[in-house]
Amino acid sequence: MNALCVLLLLSAPPGAPLDAAQVADGVQKFYETTQDFQAAFRQEYSSKALGQKKESTGFVYIKKPGRMRWDYRTPQAKHFVADGEALYIYDPDLEQVMVQRSFSDAELSTAVTFLWGRGKLRDEFEVAFASRPGLGGPEHWVLELTPRKPARFSRLYFVVEKKTFRVSETLVLDPGGNENRLFFSRMAVNVGLKDEAFRFEIPPGVEVIEAPRP
Repeated sequence: MNALCVLLLLSAPPGAPLDAAQVADGVQKFYETTQDFQAAFRQEYSSKALGQKKESTGFVYIKKPGRMRWDYRTPQAKHFVADGEALYIYDPDLEQVMVQRSFSDAELSTAVTFLWGRGKLRDEFEVAFASRPGLGGPEHWVLELTPRKPARFSRLYFVVEKKTFRVSETLVLDPGGNENRLFFSRMAVNVGLKDEAFRFEIPPGVEVIEAPRP
């Protein structure tokens, strides 16, 4: 579904500005109708307790149902691959693979699962526009999402492109004041990603650790 179709489905009369709930609905509809997604990403994690910031970069690939691949390139290689049944976390430097069987994307944070169109944003969050220094610009809406029920994070921000309803940036604040920020670039949707892209072959000779089943 293109951005024009999403706009036509929203309830604001022509020329009227959208409110935060309608923008959240636009994001929801965009990702519900997206079958796959790929992008370059930059991640900034800021630890309040340590007063440190760590930056990583890489590429992410998402495909319904329940497939994902996060390939970290800098500062060191690391791979998170979910094939719809299991999650593999591969650290080449440690020559180690952790495997979690019976993995479900429902175990992930909404900061990631919205890319599958999972859940209902307005059912799960109080939604409002936000003005936070350093987030977004004139071509964006900035949504602040506060969980309605206890969650692993206290607040989530989406930077939403006004022309497309794509989310180009997320910011997660946890109860300890730590910040996890993701910037997406070179985004593409519905490109026909193959299932093979989400299959992980355990390299020979590496240590394999089986994670406890949830």
